[in-house]
Amino acid sequence: MSRIGESIGGAIAARVQQALTPQVRPTPPPPAAPVASRPSDTFESAPATRRGGPALGAPTPTATPTQVGTSGTAVQTNGNTVADYQVGPPRRPDIHHDNGFLQNPNDPNDPNPIPTESPGLSDYAARAEWEVKLRGARALQGVPGVPHNDIPDGLDTYDHFLHGNGADRHFDYERFVRTDPAGQAVLTNSTRDTQQAAEATYNQMIAQDPSLAGKPVTFQITGSQIGVGSSEQFPYPETENWQKAIGGHNVWNSATVTVYPPETPGGKPRFEMDMTLHAEDRYNFNPGQQDINTGTPDAANGRLEQTGLGHQYTNYGTLQRHVTWDQGSPENATSRPIGGR
Repeated sequence: MSRIGESIGGAIAARVQQALTPQVRPTPPPPAAPVASRPSDTFESAPATRRGGPALGAPTPTATPTQVGTSGTAVQTNGNTVADYQVGPPRRPDIHHDNGFLQNPNDPNDPNPIPTESPGLSDYAARAEWEVKLRGARALQGVPGVPHNDIPDGLDTYDHFLHGNGADRHFDYERFVRTDPAGQAVLTNSTRDTQQAAEATYNQMIAQDPSLAGKPVTFQITGSQIGVGSSEQFPYPETENWQKAIGGHNVWNSATVTVYPPETPGGKPRFEMDMTLHAEDRYNFNPGQQDINTGTPDAANGRLEQTGLGHQYTNYGTLQRHVTWDQGSPENATSRPIGGR
């Protein structure tokens, strides 16, 4: 999905204009090396002894989990998830991106952009003007009191529009989650969605083969796309930075799930899930739309698309989480980044 009018023009112009305006103790051991910290996911609230496996000192499960599930089998979630899921390894959904000012006017679903036209002198002059605005905006980032002084990711994505020649770009979705309240909501709710699918998959498998209930098992699931930007669960970015950088976009989740049987009679199975959130956004400009913060028409940059002086491209981002919870209590899950991020 394209963003909702994230033209950077008016914002940059505004920034450029504004800029012109006595006890003896044993020698203590050396301190331990500092450990990088990061804000916790909002659902990282359970005791640390339950995070990512057995408590410290508890016996490690010795049985090797049995690989179960037939790839391609649909997961029956009974309407409890936003996405549709199936058993199997990660499989990118068929995500449709528009082509902005290069969309076939006779077919809004045509995936192929129409040919560009030769630029004129006025087009080259406009491109040079946007280059100046971009440099000015970068110089003003972090300057107190200057409007639009905290949009570094928005500037990076626009820079790639001017200079990337249409190549795919990878961005830091962790940073979106960390710096935009909407990002945290997307992570929390997409994780919960995948937890529900994991439980439904397990229940479905146990119903088909009850003998699996007493064994540790492992399986993979992959989900369909979820649109970010049009619902309370998956809200549009709140900050100007991420409105300009990605705006409305799509996510989809894949996961490897391991389920351990109850450790005590009458207990609940324990779920451990290594989940990957995949994000995609087509960066371009769209006819009839305008910048949310400045009102600058998208057409101001759409002309650069039409003349090949700017290029639409696709943004990709991922993040990974290790999530642990007891069956029936996904809201009490613990979650931590995979890879120490």
